[in-house]
Amino acid sequence: MDGKYFKLRKTWRKRKNRFDIGPLFNMNPIHISGYFVMRIFNITEQEYIPFYQHHKKYYLACNPDGNEETFLAKVLEIVDKDRKSRETLYYYNTRSKTRIHKLTRFREALKEVDRWGLTVTNEERLRQSVSYVQEIMNWQNTNDTKSVLSKFLFDERGSDQFFIEYQRIIERKNELEVLLEKEQSTVKDLQNQLKNVAPEYKIAILNGDQKLLIDLFMQLRDLKVPRTDNNFLSAKPELWARLIHNYFTLSHTNSKEDNRQLLSYDTILDYFKDNLGKEMLKSKNRSKYFNIKESDRIYT
Repeated sequence: MDGKYFKLRKTWRKRKNRFDIGPLFNMNPIHISGYFVMRIFNITEQEYIPFYQHHKKYYLACNPDGNEETFLAKVLEIVDKDRKSRETLYYYNTRSKTRIHKLTRFREALKEVDRWGLTVTNEERLRQSVSYVQEIMNWQNTNDTKSVLSKFLFDERGSDQFFIEYQRIIERKNELEVLLEKEQSTVKDLQNQLKNVAPEYKIAILNGDQKLLIDLFMQLRDLKVPRTDNNFLSAKPELWARLIHNYFTLSHTNSKEDNRQLLSYDTILDYFKDNLGKEMLKSKNRSKYFNIKESDRIYT
């Protein structure tokens, strides 16, 4: 019965509180929900929340196991039922339109106390859905979005599950954004470290191609210490390739920095791994390159 939700006035007596509901006489419990609605029509918009709080206080005092969510749901059920009835049966009646407007304003006022989303109408939910879907599509691909919609908007459980899934997706999106920021910070740190390794200015090869330079460094790599014939230098192919790549550049002119090109690290590495370098070092090809290993040079 609705009597446990709302505080009724005493019949044949003056109201102790103007928010109490019911007629002066002939009180009928079956019409309690109607009494509640009729009282809404006789108070101002500024009194909507105090009126609601008055009856909520009564409900919680009389129902120790009750809670505000249950009470608010009951109030909305009564208001929506009455409003729908008036829209269906008496929509073109002037008084009915006025009362529909009052019920709508009362319902909107209850958003102030609604912590459970109970006051969200189907129309508002639809607008939110469109907004949510658009936001999802901005960062998810279309196929994933269609899958989410078909699963959660049109299944038997209704659209509530969609909003749960939407919240999960947005939380995941936020996690990915945080991760992206961390990765971007890491990349920035690596770029700063690279600046310390790779100089701002590089030695330019003005004429000829990179093979001449690569050959010179390959000769350096193979230098022997005089008299002992031991290797003079030692480094992995990757280090030789990185040295040339970081400190030398190929230039087509002698003036414009824009015309300079980085030497390909992978190509240089292939030479030092002897994939390309063996052919270069053959005696028949030495006339094409510089020669720093002179047999008649005297080392002291």
